[in-house]
Amino acid sequence: MKILTIHSFAVHGTASLKAVMSLLGTRVLPVPSLFLSGLTNIPGIVKTEPPLEDLLESTFSIAREREEKLILYVGYLGNAAQVNLIRRMVERHRDIIQNIVVDPVSGDHGKMYVPEDVVKAWPELLSIADWALPNYTELTLLSGENDAASEEEHLQAFRDRFPSLSHIITSMPHPSQSRLLLYHNGIGHSYSHKRENTNYSGTGDVFAAHFILSYFFRRQSPVQAMRMASEATHALIRRAIELRSADLVLE
Repeated sequence: MKILTIHSFAVHGTASLKAVMSLLGTRVLPVPSLFLSGLTNIPGIVKTEPPLEDLLESTFSIAREREEKLILYVGYLGNAAQVNLIRRMVERHRDIIQNIVVDPVSGDHGKMYVPEDVVKAWPELLSIADWALPNYTELTLLSGENDAASEEEHLQAFRDRFPSLSHIITSMPHPSQSRLLLYHNGIGHSYSHKRENTNYSGTGDVFAAHFILSYFFRRQSPVQAMRMASEATHALIRRAIELRSADLVLE
């Protein structure tokens, strides 16, 4: 089984396709949604869009010829039109896609950092996904509730909007803990560990890669996979701090 990963590729920084490929290796079939000279928090970067439709159609066709089963993992998108394109590709090739995992990359720390039309388009993919891995900011953007809604109201609205979607909220609000919430088959679970006083880009991508590896390939339970992915991501954050690195270090 391969992981067809639609995500951005940034030259400078450790995130998106670079992080996923470092952790999952040749299991990944990488399809860039956007090329960037650096992560979006680096001033002066250049962005270039690839021919996504041609790349995807050819990638799916080769996978079919090789009789490969796929996990489709979708992360950062270059524009809202890519959502409709991906949905069409899923409809065309659904028979070889065993699971769909969506990380609806939209914002963090209470701020949206993609165009609003991308946020409005994400439900098109979430409605057909098996798993979603939003952070808390993305949960609030996608719940349909207003900014004044409580944590519980956002969670319930998100679950009402996508009733069959298993999900992990990767950064629930807490003053000193990194707190995660998992919801699967109608049952919720939580996990927490100490929050480091430093933020690194790419931690969501690292978490997603470790979760996919643990859940789909090592056949751990969702709760075990969430915990392992969280601990592995936390260990990489601590290592980057020890090395005084500006970016996560994946070797």
